[in-house]
Amino acid sequence: MKKTALSASLRDLALAPSGAYRTKEVSVPEWGDIKVTLREPSGQAWVDFRAFLSPELPEGTEPPKLTPTETFIRNRDADVILFIDVLLDENGEQVFSPEDKEQVSEIYGPVHVRLLQQALALGLSQESAEKK
Repeated sequence: MKKTALSASLRDLALAPSGAYRTKEVSVPEWGDIKVTLREPSGQAWVDFRAFLSPELPEGTEPPKLTPTETFIRNRDADVILFIDVLLDENGEQVFSPEDKEQVSEIYGPVHVRLLQQALALGLSQESAEKK
């Protein structure tokens, strides 16, 4: 009976949304020292990020050459896709939804970049992956 209880408990833990990602609580001085939770990006966020950076083009079509400004805006908007996914409130809920992308893009700055970098660092590093 004990083994069954442990198995059920393990199953519940493995299926709990809160246990699917590494998280980290950080204080944000620029936002009045509020504590936020960061998590590593979801698989869907990575799919959306990659699709945004490399959209499918009709066969034989070359990707358009971007100006430095266009490249900056494209990269910022791609980062916002990930940022929206990784910033959680005190209850573990996402602060923003994909519908907020344009608004977040308009104000996305160094504080947001630092938070995203910390969330990305929660993921498996290349060095760790190579050891496996």
